[in-house]
Amino acid sequence: MAKKSVAPELHVGQVDDEELRIVLGSILPRCAQFRTQEVEYRTQNDDWALSLHYRNGKIVDATAGPAMTSEIKSRMQEAIEREILSPSDKKIVRWTMFSGKPVEGQWRHGGGLRIVPAPVEAPRPEELMAEHPFIVDITFRGSSNFVIEQMRYVRRARELALLFNLFLSTRITSSTNSSRKHWVLVRQGSTVASTWANEGYFIPKFTYIVDDFPVDDSPPLAEVESNIYYSTRSYAGDTLAIPAEFSRLLDIFSTLGADARDRYMRACYWYHTAATVWDYSKSLYFTSLINAIECVAGLDIDRSSQSGVSPDFRPSTLFKTFMQKFAPGEPSGAQLDRIYEARSEITHGERLLVNDGVVASWGLDQTSAKDRDISENARILCRAALINWLWSSDSTSEGLLISAGVEVVKPPPPGTKSGVIVFVPDSQ
Repeated sequence: MAKKSVAPELHVGQVDDEELRIVLGSILPRCAQFRTQEVEYRTQNDDWALSLHYRNGKIVDATAGPAMTSEIKSRMQEAIEREILSPSDKKIVRWTMFSGKPVEGQWRHGGGLRIVPAPVEAPRPEELMAEHPFIVDITFRGSSNFVIEQMRYVRRARELALLFNLFLSTRITSSTNSSRKHWVLVRQGSTVASTWANEGYFIPKFTYIVDDFPVDDSPPLAEVESNIYYSTRSYAGDTLAIPAEFSRLLDIFSTLGADARDRYMRACYWYHTAATVWDYSKSLYFTSLINAIECVAGLDIDRSSQSGVSPDFRPSTLFKTFMQKFAPGEPSGAQLDRIYEARSEITHGERLLVNDGVVASWGLDQTSAKDRDISENARILCRAALINWLWSSDSTSEGLLISAGVEVVKPPPPGTKSGVIVFVPDSQ
């Protein structure tokens, strides 16, 4: 018996898949999945009323089940119209992010995005090398469904946090609802105690959802030319500054097609993950950087064909081709081979970077300089290549945005003195 499609009535392909699932789940609260490409929605009594059909992760059809009634269909249609399609007022979420440098100015992008310093009542670190809070005001479309409304601004905030982390010269992280806990040291008077505490951040008496941008009289964030901002050692200012092309990079990202946008966000995720795991694993940090490149290196490849068999479409070849086109400084093939081979050895269990060994390496050994170089070179080249790829995806861009590559320094001859005097205390 042929299944009757109700895709037009449910606006399949016209509304966001996640928002559609939220609405359907509020009316048909029970779900079942027996096939990878189909999800059943059921009544409270477990009667099958609707199926969503998927292809490549996207909803492509909706068919009525035995328990579908005109009353259920009408409720779904009305909810979709009211909660997803109905015109609604613009709102602003005041999202907390954290910067590796203090944020003392403001920046505005069009009429829907603004960076401002955290309010005076916001908790702040008492040291410079820390996560400094700041506020990102983000415009979003409201909904009468709280879950849909929340999903809209959370999704946009997380997307911006990943983009900011790539485009800006310091690490950017975002507030989360994570339930992770850690042992932390807490000063209690003149003593220090250990306590098991939940990760989190909260600003007292702060309104997180508003109707308009609050007044802020802080000065504009400093803008720095890209050739200085994206130098190999990064811009060294004490407070957060932005590249002169910051707005344009965000605009170019917004013009990407769906597949390119998804892949670029995955690349940003891996780049962000690299910094997140640095304190835990230098090897995972390194492999995350290469993963970021591989997210976009094969963007134009037809993965449904047999092209993957050809040597020209092997992951290692795609990585090398992408980096030679978009990485700054025209890195040599040998340099890129060393980076990719090290990643392969780590991924396939052949070795770890020297600092991650079970037995820590004391002093220097034959792999110390090699591991330091490939890790630092990967950081410089991979980040710049991701930004240059995005920049180049706009037909009006000329050349690469970041041109400064890895500095090649001729090693000094053996025996060269550093000029540093080391004090050695007298033995007891």
